[in-house]
Amino acid sequence: MKKILALALTSILLLGGAGVSASAAAPVRAQADSGKIYLVPGTYSADGTKAENTVASGADKLDKAACDKINTENAYLCTLAEGEELPAPASTRTDKQGNPYAFNGWWSIVDATVTYFEKVPAASETMFLYADWRADLSQRKDPVAPDEGDVVLPKHYMSIKRAATEKTEVVTLNIAGTDVPNAYDLGYGAPVQIYNDWFELNTGDEITVFTVGINSSEEPEQAPVLISGKKTITLEKSAAENNDTADYLQETATGGSVVCTAEKSAYYRIYIKFYDMGGTMTVYMQPKG
Repeated sequence: MKKILALALTSILLLGGAGVSASAAAPVRAQADSGKIYLVPGTYSADGTKAENTVASGADKLDKAACDKINTENAYLCTLAEGEELPAPASTRTDKQGNPYAFNGWWSIVDATVTYFEKVPAASETMFLYADWRADLSQRKDPVAPDEGDVVLPKHYMSIKRAATEKTEVVTLNIAGTDVPNAYDLGYGAPVQIYNDWFELNTGDEITVFTVGINSSEEPEQAPVLISGKKTITLEKSAAENNDTADYLQETATGGSVVCTAEKSAYYRIYIKFYDMGGTMTVYMQPKG
């Protein structure tokens, strides 16, 4: 199983692995006494109208009343046996360049860890598996936040890959207005920035930013996005504060993604704005003390 460390997530705005093989003589049904398993392929906006991704086999689609009962939109009840291959969902979603979104696996949070599944897992309690959709499969498999019941999850966050441990932490980013008039609004109707107060970075740690609103996304997407054949990260400086973000971060291309890599160990504040519909991301970082 592919696992990524996840932290408890809060925000100022509400903004795989194979299971145990089932016996051929007596299959254990996923929805039996061992617990129900729901597949959640997700929704997206198409020309201002909400569209649903689908699961064609191995699951029964729930009607609205059943979905409301479990507080989950567009849910399917898995009908496969433990250990069987999970079905691949379908989507007609495309990005602004017309590139289709590709299915990147089913995942859920297990013991505070984001875990991807290829086969129906054993489940002693009700379990939700979420579809991970990507417009670019060269991206690393960072977690995509689910919309699950009473869990408050961020619309804007950083994943920090720690150089010392190779583990990935998730840090919530808050959102605020900005007086920069041409900054992107992320769907809020006015220019905004996302930010976080003091957090620790050590030399070699990699920052990857995820946010809703760019590319008309309703789910967090890795930023910046590809616009007109390019995506750009700009490290900002301030003459008034005698501070240059390039002293602490460097832009790095890795695995088809553009991320920032820390050059000095310290505690920092970070401020991020977007331009060009999310194709350009500016980063300003202040060290503590």
